[in-house]
Amino acid sequence: MSASVSTAPLKDVVELRRDGALFEVRLTDSAGGNLVSNAAGDRIVAALATLDPEVKLVRLAADGRDFCLGRISPMPRPGAVVTGHDLKLRVAEPALRVYEALRDCPVPVLSVVRGAAAGYGCGLVAASDLALAGEGATFSIPELERDIPPTLVMTAMGGRVPYHAIAQMVLSREPVSAAQALAWGLVGKVAADADLDAEAQALTRSILGYSAEAVRAVKEYLRFAPGLPGPAASSLAANLAGAALSARFGAAPQPKP
Repeated sequence: MSASVSTAPLKDVVELRRDGALFEVRLTDSAGGNLVSNAAGDRIVAALATLDPEVKLVRLAADGRDFCLGRISPMPRPGAVVTGHDLKLRVAEPALRVYEALRDCPVPVLSVVRGAAAGYGCGLVAASDLALAGEGATFSIPELERDIPPTLVMTAMGGRVPYHAIAQMVLSREPVSAAQALAWGLVGKVAADADLDAEAQALTRSILGYSAEAVRAVKEYLRFAPGLPGPAASSLAANLAGAALSARFGAAPQPKP
């Protein structure tokens, strides 16, 4: 949870666009720090759940100086009486749906990070499969400044970032550099800020050059293999490779006589 306020956003802050095998999610409220509302988050969830089978990559990027400074959270007005269940439905679950959608997306999700990624923005990066950051990018989880336990962001980071790194970011609230994020595994590569867009385009072209079957097999293995015992992971690897290769080399069905 980040940037909690009691009012809804006045404009749509997420642009969803398909360009051939690329599906782009772009945060467009640069003046407002690219905060994401629950409604915008639900649009992202719905789009990722209905991707065309020909899509090979989802790219998450943002306009302006900062990637994402948090989200617009529908916190109750001062003095309002609400239950824990109400807050769970209105505050917690919408963010968790977005993180889950990124993890469960059938194709890799690439986050391109320029500037600050704070709170919810940091969670978006962690939940992605690939993260490319400019050398000037920073990553932080500042929620405890408002005495809010950032367990939602911690959920996104779990299994992606080491335990001590999560604890350090949460309890110190100190921003970490792109270089430190790379060392901790929060991002996969750091590029010079001036080269960030070109690096993102190069990686995008590389992925789009693969077959959809191969890319989706890689994503499925990344999703499920880490939690499997060795023999099950090996079986999954063989099945996914076989299915992807059969799309290339499998014999065409023979017509019935």
